[in-house]
Amino acid sequence: MVRFMAKTRRRHDASRTRLAAMLVLLAGVLAGCASNALSPGRGGPAGADGYAIREDGKLDGELQGDFDKALDHLRAGEHAQGIALLTTITRHPQGQYNTAPFINLAIAYRHVDKLESAEEALKKALAINPDHPAANNELGMVLRRSGRFAEARAAYERVLGKYPDYLPARKNLGILCDLYLGDLECAYEHYRLYSEAVPDDKAVTIWMADLANRRTAQ
Repeated sequence: MVRFMAKTRRRHDASRTRLAAMLVLLAGVLAGCASNALSPGRGGPAGADGYAIREDGKLDGELQGDFDKALDHLRAGEHAQGIALLTTITRHPQGQYNTAPFINLAIAYRHVDKLESAEEALKKALAINPDHPAANNELGMVLRRSGRFAEARAAYERVLGKYPDYLPARKNLGILCDLYLGDLECAYEHYRLYSEAVPDDKAVTIWMADLANRRTAQ
């Protein structure tokens, strides 16, 4: 019995060590998975910081200038200034029917841990375009941060049901299933599909190897 308990304790310690290592590795990528790598025609390209979601031709010159200034503030970590500008834009008649200011506003709120405000901004973006991949993907991030894992999964699956090649949602769903839902089959499948499209993402390769070991141990 003592030998069995010691073996069980070692197995649990090893699992905790793997999880801790994965959490450290994920810390640098979770925020970046939110809305970057958009395909053309699906909201425009976004930078690695998650900002730059835009819809060309939807804002006039002056308003577009304010939008670009807001993104510059946000990239510089000046969230209060960026949020203030984006909020003003969303109240303008043009901005009220443009998803880009609302999505970037949500990303900014998430960066400063104002998750309720982020969710409210995303609801407005989705009222304009319910199928917007970046808005649904960002909503998944906000819901995950809020501990609403089932709703986060539904948001990612909404994206992938319509845009199966939308890679940020594919990766985020894998992370959600892996670390928060404990659904190893789901995690492995989405990591695999993502890795086939982005073979140079070494982090996902490591996660897949760890998952393979855990699936074997079950």
